[in-house]
Amino acid sequence: MGLVEWIREEINSAPAKAIPFARYMELALYHPVWGYYMTDRQKVGKQGDFYTSAVVHPVFAETLADVVATMCRAGEFANPHFVEIGGGTGSLCRYLLDRLRESEPELYSRIRVVMIETSPYHRALQQESLRDHEVEKVWYDSLGDAARETNGIAGVVLSNEWLDAFPVHIAMKQAGGWREVWVASSDEGFVETYRDPVPALADYLKCMEEEIPRGVRIEVNLAMDQAARDVAQLLDAGYVITIDYGDLQEELYHPSRKKGTLMCFHRHQAHDDPYQHVGEQDLTCHVNFSQWMKSGEENGLRVLDYLRQDQFLMRGGLLQKAVAHADRDPFTSQAMKRNRAIVQLLDPAGLGGRFRVVVQGKNVREDAAYYPTN
Repeated sequence: MGLVEWIREEINSAPAKAIPFARYMELALYHPVWGYYMTDRQKVGKQGDFYTSAVVHPVFAETLADVVATMCRAGEFANPHFVEIGGGTGSLCRYLLDRLRESEPELYSRIRVVMIETSPYHRALQQESLRDHEVEKVWYDSLGDAARETNGIAGVVLSNEWLDAFPVHIAMKQAGGWREVWVASSDEGFVETYRDPVPALADYLKCMEEEIPRGVRIEVNLAMDQAARDVAQLLDAGYVITIDYGDLQEELYHPSRKKGTLMCFHRHQAHDDPYQHVGEQDLTCHVNFSQWMKSGEENGLRVLDYLRQDQFLMRGGLLQKAVAHADRDPFTSQAMKRNRAIVQLLDPAGLGGRFRVVVQGKNVREDAAYYPTN
């Protein structure tokens, strides 16, 4: 039996002969044997399915390291923790620690690293990537486990493209009210059908009855509130940096996006059919940052900043990391590669403009400077 057969069996055994799209997405991405993120195959980079800012160049992680160091100084943390959620291959954390070891040796000697990773495959990659760093390191399978098993930490919690991988419910406002997308099975494959929303989704949709025009499909991450609670429980004092692509709710659910934002990535080809390449492609949605910030505020995570990635990286000192050179060969020059990466990370039509950054604080001084002084 493979993943397609497993999903078909679950659909056929369900009373409604269908399952909510969120359950389908959960199986496609996180089935313990065949789910996309759980299998032993490369997902990020040239040989994978998509790129992230973290794999463009180590200068991205270096800039984040400088921000993390500034935050640790601002918070005056005696035993600072650096937490990364969903760290993929571990390269972002490795390059960040490389930078701290070089530029902040005293902080590096005290820092404790917490990695939260669901995928055994990625956890093994992270352990290998961080093998040369002799700092205290611990791994947890989930954010909830980390929140329950620690007594509250002080430091910085970072995620880069984490929230966009949560399974989402899909709903459409029709003439008779809200309907939810469910997935059924046919001889041709998986097909969508509209049913009544599950109770948790129905409760969520009540608060936006007048805001969404008819005919607009929206994605709803019902797990986001719990994620914010878990982050707040994990963090006794410190900062949270969330980097992802998304928008505020009024932009995200605008009629110009009436088909929603669900996207699939397979071998660097983007499309909108989640029923192809089941278990072999990434499924992702734009993040509702209004919901993330509201959930955080309700749990003691005060919003300090919300901005585009290019703005955040410039405040973090990325432009100062460009290097002067007289090189001529773009294929061998490390200086030219570094400078090209900086341009790519700041491109307002690309990574710089598509991604958003939320900075939140808990039990930190309101007047503390958390960006480096360039």
